[in-house]
Amino acid sequence: MRILIGKRDTFAASPSTGRIDYALDGALCHRNLVIGADSVEGRPLTTEDAAYARRLQQGIAEVQLSARLRGKPTLIVHGRADALVPVNHASRAYYGANRLIEGNRHQAVSYIEVTNAQHFDGFLAFPDYAARYIPLHVYLIRALNAMCQHLTAGTALPPSQVVRTVPRGASGSPSASNPITATNVPPIAENPATGDLIRFGQNTLYIPD
Repeated sequence: MRILIGKRDTFAASPSTGRIDYALDGALCHRNLVIGADSVEGRPLTTEDAAYARRLQQGIAEVQLSARLRGKPTLIVHGRADALVPVNHASRAYYGANRLIEGNRHQAVSYIEVTNAQHFDGFLAFPDYAARYIPLHVYLIRALNAMCQHLTAGTALPPSQVVRTVPRGASGSPSASNPITATNVPPIAENPATGDLIRFGQNTLYIPD
């Protein structure tokens, strides 16, 4: 097996066949290194490739998150409409893993999921984005303030919850969005409604719709 690093694009060809196949040779090579075996035939790797695989697996282990926060106060804030870093494969998974590992031993961990918020607030410069999405940066500042209060005054972190925002929509012309108001970006609640609470129980993370 050769180490094949290349673009995984529509016109990438595999050296073994010459076919335009999204660089299948490269993808299989990467897969072999991750699992430490030939992913097609199941046989062991050569001595040289096995050494590459061990180095790769060691590197993955060095950066892999354990979800063990060891009592560190933590506020996780994520926009539910994030298509670049989907909540189900990022913050929800991390928070759920933390609850599985540490349970309720450390209470100062909260997960705040914000509706109608996405990954990159810079896109809100485009009117159509601004009409559909609220700025997540507002909740970054609020989370930082809540953490500051927790660390300096002992105030409890807000409970894990869904914050239900309201898109501001467009006004008249399709090229203009309405001004943002406090109604569009309600605060992180100190005592959220039952239907907004994010809960963990019986090894299951419950997220309200």
